[in-house]
Amino acid sequence: MKKRSTIYKSTIAYLGIGTNKGNRKRNIQNALKLLNKNKKIKVIKVSKLLKNPPQEGIKSGYFLNGALKIKTSLPPLKLLKTCKDIEKKLGRPISKKKKSRIIDLDILLFGNKVLNTQILKIPHPRLTRRYFVLIPLIDLNKDLIHPVLNKNIKCLYEKLKKVI
Repeated sequence: MKKRSTIYKSTIAYLGIGTNKGNRKRNIQNALKLLNKNKKIKVIKVSKLLKNPPQEGIKSGYFLNGALKIKTSLPPLKLLKTCKDIEKKLGRPISKKKKSRIIDLDILLFGNKVLNTQILKIPHPRLTRRYFVLIPLIDLNKDLIHPVLNKNIKCLYEKLKKVI
């Protein structure tokens, strides 16, 4: 009996990318090269990169943050594993603590999919509270809609600006 493989249709997804250790631009370039090596991922567009101070208790080095628009035929959990494998390959230690990092890849949005598991939450749960995520997303697609809040990303940024 032949085993049937699940075919996953291509989806537009958005990834957050950040680094605050070593040669930040090279770290991002290396992550992009590894993403592009995967035949099931195509990086369509890279946002402008933002230089910003560390947050959430991290004490060292400025961050370089951006976002990526990708097309992928991987399901969300396999995309997450691919991102974690790239982080590991580039030298990021596995840690639950907020620390300096050579590279950080987060799935921000995956089509209109909403996922809430222990391993992965889509949309990213802190997306609406991070200007360094919202600005790059606006750069990639100013008409992007948050699938849970049903609000435009640009409007979410304007709301956040009033708070910070």
